[in-house]
Amino acid sequence: MTPSPLPLTVLVLLAACQDYDVQASLPAISLSGSTLDFGEVRVGTWATVGIAVENLGKGDLHLDSVALEVGASPEFSLDGLAVTTLGPGEQVVLTASYQPDAVGQDVAQATLTSDDPEEPAILLELLGFGVQPAIEIDPETLWFGDVAPGESSSLPVTLTAAGTGTLRVQELSLEDITAPFGLTLPPDVTLPWPLPTGHSIEIEVTFAPLDASPQDTHLLIASNDSESPLAGVRLLGNAAGSGENEPPIVEITDPNWGAYLVYGEPVTLSGVVVDIEDGPANLACMWYVNGALAGTAVPRSDGAVTLTTRDLPLGEVTIELVAMDSEGATGTDEVGVVVWDTEEPLTYTISGGVTIFEYWSVDDDIVIELNGSPIFSDSDRLQNTHPPVEFSARAGDVLRLRATDEKYCKQELDSLFLHWGTGMFQPLAPGVCRSACEEDACYDPTYEGPWPNTFYEETFTIAIP
Repeated sequence: MTPSPLPLTVLVLLAACQDYDVQASLPAISLSGSTLDFGEVRVGTWATVGIAVENLGKGDLHLDSVALEVGASPEFSLDGLAVTTLGPGEQVVLTASYQPDAVGQDVAQATLTSDDPEEPAILLELLGFGVQPAIEIDPETLWFGDVAPGESSSLPVTLTAAGTGTLRVQELSLEDITAPFGLTLPPDVTLPWPLPTGHSIEIEVTFAPLDASPQDTHLLIASNDSESPLAGVRLLGNAAGSGENEPPIVEITDPNWGAYLVYGEPVTLSGVVVDIEDGPANLACMWYVNGALAGTAVPRSDGAVTLTTRDLPLGEVTIELVAMDSEGATGTDEVGVVVWDTEEPLTYTISGGVTIFEYWSVDDDIVIELNGSPIFSDSDRLQNTHPPVEFSARAGDVLRLRATDEKYCKQELDSLFLHWGTGMFQPLAPGVCRSACEEDACYDPTYEGPWPNTFYEETFTIAIP
């Protein structure tokens, strides 16, 4: 007897069950992130970061390969996969290394392939900045003169981040812990302390002797400056009559390191010189610009030395103040500045923090325009992390930022800052984060769209310099 054919509804149900069984046994790849961001890494050193690769499916996940794309910066390397098969719920950490050989930004892309039928190939971003922090100490000698027992005298020493990247002042200590010197940091500073390029902190050093014996020791400063990881400031007190002629202590007080000066306009160079053996009238002071003598001066009674000039050349300029005492000993100090022509554009940088090296993210999209023309655009409707944006502009030019939430469920834009010169910035967009999805840290139950929408739009006139 010929069996009766199955009804159509039964066939549909059987097909659906078979499809469900197939889907239930498939792997599903999941990554803890799509960006390997190394941040700042000192030139000549290396750093390693990783992201977790997990199998959220019901079947085994086979990781086929992970490799850098053509054109990747050679400073990056992938450390390979510890395992190539992940069972359901298992994970492995994919790591990469970055060793910059020069100051600047490095980028790369890598592709991770697997047998996930939904995402067989995943593109990863690798981002890093090679930096070379340097410490500038001013002055390098503190002479407290004669201080009677029971009394005290205080002098400042300024630490400035003069290189590229964040200088980290890690520790301050006295070479001789029994010496009668004390250290006072600014009230908001605790060590270790990060200093963005061009920024400074001032330390107060106090000499409070218990007797009249001479003191000669050093303040030791540990930092991430690769050339001077342990720098020193000489501390001298009650040291007169030691028989040694000490050179004058010299400090340029204006302009500061990294300042931008306008070409052709008068500039007053200011400094202070101090000498324990010679009074100010016995000191000869010379100002130099890029090694050429710019003028001479005799300090005032308070040690102040000034020179007004219009002759600073265009470009990067080194200003040096040299003081000579009556026995020929000299003390020096120098600063580096930039002299620019107001008719010429400058390089500006938009970053996600108070240094030019900080990345920023947006979800979903953003357009940045300069005088109506786009200089940056992110329009892929995804959350992305971006390196700092560099462009040329003049003071008075207009920036326009427009961030849009194109799809469910989150509006997000990091705080943005406009940088010019060294250590100078103008705030742009404040940080924004609001989400209709409960799994997001900035979940807002009152936010229900609509999508798409513009959640941040503002124009800014470039006010610096």
